[in-house]
Amino acid sequence: SPVTMGRIATEPVEIDGAKIGEGDRVLLNFPGANRDPEAFERADEVVLDRERNRHIAFGLGIHRCAGSNLARMEMQVALRTWFERIGEFELEDPDAVTWAGGQVRGPRRVPVRFGAAG
Repeated sequence: SPVTMGRIATEPVEIDGAKIGEGDRVLLNFPGANRDPEAFERADEVVLDRERNRHIAFGLGIHRCAGSNLARMEMQVALRTWFERIGEFELEDPDAVTWAGGQVRGPRRVPVRFGAAG
């Protein structure tokens, strides 16, 4: 699914001190909407069992990603297999986690310790 969408402002607006003029080109970041603290409790945390989870990672309505159900199933299988086979693990050093930049931000390196108990 797309992570950004280009648009042209139809009227001037100011958002958090940033002025956008009529005719200005803007780039909307879909993943940013999924971190809205007004829509999601603990918006900056990964909460796998989040109950109110109306994210738009796969788009909405008629533009919803056709592969979204497959992607969800793949993630469920991957996580279930990980937890069944790996057992206990913990993040080795939170400061050692590195992130990939660009349009899609995600972890590049996540050092974990296996067989660790809390």
